[in-house]
Amino acid sequence: MRTPILILMSAIGVIGANSLLLSPVVTAVSQTLNATTAEVMRAASAYGLGVAAAALLLAPLGDRIGAGRLMRAALLLLGAGLGASAAAPDVWTLMVAQAVCGLAAGAALPSIYTLAMVIAPKGREAQVLGYVLAGWTVSMVLGVSVSAWATDLAGWRAVYGTLAGVALLLWAASASLRAAGSPSGQATSPLTALRVPGIARGLLATALLMMGFYSSYFFTGAHITQGLGLSTTQAGLLPLFYGIGFGLAVLLDPLLDRLGLARATAPVLLAVTASYLLMMAVSQEYMLLLGAALIWGVFQHLALNLLVARLTALEPAQRGAIMGLYSTVTYLCVFAAPFAGGLLFAGWGLAGCLMLSALLALSGAAEALGLRRKPGALPAGSAT
Repeated sequence: MRTPILILMSAIGVIGANSLLLSPVVTAVSQTLNATTAEVMRAASAYGLGVAAAALLLAPLGDRIGAGRLMRAALLLLGAGLGASAAAPDVWTLMVAQAVCGLAAGAALPSIYTLAMVIAPKGREAQVLGYVLAGWTVSMVLGVSVSAWATDLAGWRAVYGTLAGVALLLWAASASLRAAGSPSGQATSPLTALRVPGIARGLLATALLMMGFYSSYFFTGAHITQGLGLSTTQAGLLPLFYGIGFGLAVLLDPLLDRLGLARATAPVLLAVTASYLLMMAVSQEYMLLLGAALIWGVFQHLALNLLVARLTALEPAQRGAIMGLYSTVTYLCVFAAPFAGGLLFAGWGLAGCLMLSALLALSGAAEALGLRRKPGALPAGSAT
């Protein structure tokens, strides 16, 4: 079972590395392609739009052809998109290439989660899924930071080319998973979850949290390289510190179980708000900014944990469809954040982005106060 787990974890790692890579290397990319920071970050928007579209249109194919086959097809498409990104002669080609990567990621991620449950021994499903999800932390701690360092040494094109090679290697290595996740012959749609009571507020909470995160994250690299005049490698350390905080937060997850969703959500979102304000206060001091990013990672992890628990608790029978909508909203935020953040970054720098993020997190905390008035709607021990 170790090899399939490693393949699935690595697949998430490659997807996560690509989705987070543009921020620390944006200055190097913009110089090569003779484009502005905002123009390059629109490639991240194209990626997000591709994932959102695939979550609705392609991901349900896993029910028809099998999760293993869909994942392997998506890995091939991802390799092609990453290769095209490496060879992009201009920013428009990069946008198209990242949109292709987004389509691949949107099809691959639901299949990866499904396969994790399929290969898990009975009674160990959560443990195996936890190992696979560790790919996100690997992508932040290793993928992005090492890629930023490699950009200084070999250039950003070499980094995308390497990621393309890894995606194709994973496709070859995953041949044994081809038949896993037997097809049911029936395709479902995340749109069926729109009728679940409470889904509208849950998706609003998703939009507030994710728009806040990406509106600032996407511009931290440009702030460090352009605003502070530091290297791409130094810009890559911020995702590293964020990822360390994100990983360390698992030690606090049991506290969420004891407090329950209704009581924990608003305070955690207030802490997220405070982390944005702290980053704004220390944004001109590189080392302090790294420390604040670690704190940001801790509370963003807790907020994300509570958000996913809240959504899946709404209707256990439709968890898959609900998480499809969650992915769609999340990556629509990935699409929109570079536009909103770009306007603020051009006028007020990273401080403007962080202020927007703080306001969105504060709005999320206000919305979460309503959960305490409906304590029976959400189980107290479903935070993990």
